Amino acid sequence: MKTSKVFLILLLTVTLAGCASLSGKKGGTQTAKKKRQEIIHKLANNIPLYPKFKYVPDKSFFFESNGVKAGVMVFEGKGRVGDLVNFYKREMPGYGWTLVSSYQYGKEALIDFSAPDKTCQISIEEKPFKTVLTIRTGTRETEEYAK
Repeated sequence: MKTSKVFLILLLTVTLAGCASLSGKKGGTQTAKKKRQEIIHKLANNIPLYPKFKYVPDKSFFFESNGVKAGVMVFEGKGRVGDLVNFYKREMPGYGWTLVSSYQYGKEALIDFSAPDKTCQISIEEKPFKTVLTIRTGTRETEEYAK
């Protein structure tokens, strides 16, 4: 009986310590939070964000150098593919984007937009427990490549 109490206390201690360390990592550092806010701010300035979707920084990146900007931003949440497609088709023109093409097949969709100096591709995939929204954007390439 005494051994089982010691084992139970030890198990409880390890479990609580594990939960404490996980909760500490969840929010990330202040620098990571600031970078996340900067990326979302840059994105939100020219691309609307679907409501209640959360940014996934581990699957996202943003690059900016010598006038070239490119980014892949991944968001997750709950939503139907058709609702997200309709949202972006309706909202993007208000941000200066022109619809180039749109494909929807079952629980997946791909929408392409262009603006005078940039392009944007939005992919949506509805999975069993979440919907993944991936926004790829970047400056438009020039017609000629530098040799």
